Formats: sequence, C-alpha cells, structure tokens
Amino acid sequence: MNGYKLLLMSGVGRRDGMALELATEAGEQVAEGFKDDVTRERTVTFFTDQPVPLLVVE
Repeated sequence: MNGYKLLLMSGVGRRDGMALELATEAGEQVAEGFKDDVTRERTVTFFTDQPVPLLVVE
C-alpha cells in the first residue's frame, strides 16, 4: 500500500471501540480511524504534519 500498513485494533477501557491505525512501513503511526462503541461516533485523527496520500486514507 505505497509504503503504509494497516493495523486493526479493538479496545475496552479508557476507549471502548475499534481502531484502524495507519502507519508507515517503518512503524510510525500517522493516522487512526476510530469507532466508539458507546457513542457510535466515528473519528479520524492524524498524527503527522506530512502529507498523506488521499488514496491511502480512503
């Protein structure tokens, strides 16, 4: 995926929900999509000031 990889995670505790983490091949986390199981809210957070290709985000 053009130098990026995805990791699917599930969590209970401080945040109850599912996360899809986007990281570089080197392991640096650059974004996270999160669905909160309590509020049903979906969010996307970016952890970089570098451009991330739209194709990768989609």
